Amino acid sequence: MTNEQEEWLEEWKGTFIEANQRKAAAKEFFPSVCREFRAKWPLPPVTVEEIEKSGSVEGATKSKQQKYDQVGAYRYRRGQN
Repeated sequence: MTNEQEEWLEEWKGTFIEANQRKAAAKEFFPSVCREFRAKWPLPPVTVEEIEKSGSVEGATKSKQQKYDQVGAYRYRRGQN
């Protein structure tokens, strides 16, 4: 994650805290932030190796997207403790 990406996420801290207190972070916060994050920083194209491992371009893309979302969510939650 770049410094610019971390700074962008930091701006969402208050919204995350509010959603987390209402136990709505997973339903409300993360989907919208992930969409906006991907619009600003698109997912890198899948590699030949990822396609071969998954069996299709669609599967590789979905797997990569889930991986990036999980890592981002983990980093964000970890930074809020």
